[in-house]
Amino acid sequence: MMRATFYSALLVFLVASARAGADPAPATQPTVDPIADQILRQSCDFLAQSPAFAVHAEIWKDAVLPSGHKIQVTRSVDLDLRRPDRLHVDARAHKKGRSIWYDGKTLTVLDREKNLYSVVDAPATIDQTLDLAAQTYGITVPLEDLAVSDPYTSSMKNVSTGGYFGDEPVLGVSCRHVGFSTDRIDWQLWVADGPQPLPQKLVITYKNEDQTPQYTAIFSKWNLTDRAADLAFQFIPPPGSARIPLVPQNAGGEQP
Repeated sequence: MMRATFYSALLVFLVASARAGADPAPATQPTVDPIADQILRQSCDFLAQSPAFAVHAEIWKDAVLPSGHKIQVTRSVDLDLRRPDRLHVDARAHKKGRSIWYDGKTLTVLDREKNLYSVVDAPATIDQTLDLAAQTYGITVPLEDLAVSDPYTSSMKNVSTGGYFGDEPVLGVSCRHVGFSTDRIDWQLWVADGPQPLPQKLVITYKNEDQTPQYTAIFSKWNLTDRAADLAFQFIPPPGSARIPLVPQNAGGEQP
């Protein structure tokens, strides 16, 4: 009986191994619920196809103090864009603030606390200018994932899993709740259910960092009809401000 059991187990193992060898499953193949993928794609395509929009965001971000205590810091962000070459971002926190203007020719960064600003030549599109800010000057533009020309590809980069978690309201707006994971972060998105599938809430969990801090953004005041005039994307120096060079991130020096 023991010998028969052994040979039966061996046969099962050999059959399973043969099947696995004939049809291997890719180790890196993402596992994403098709419904979640569809919801995200519809939202991203809607943003990408919108020639202009404005949005307000209230943002909460966890900060872990040297004592180990975790607190939340807050700021508000207003984003205004007109594709393909106009962008204005105004980010404000308690006694701090940074604003960014892109007018199709130059990128301007203003530190509102210190009243210092820098201006550099910029490329011809929003995408190229965002890359310039990040790669050359180490500047991350707030809400830039909403501004890029292909939000879907940007969002799905390095995603390994994704799911749809049902319908939930956000501040009275009926939303569809999806979530995705990479090796570094888990992120959730609540998308308005209806003809305008706009993001209403975003939560990012930095799961590899101490105490897994989170970033939360609530979006409101979406405006896709009233296009900002050119003046909104042009920088006018505030009274008493001073201009300083925008220093590449590897060169050291003060940034606005």
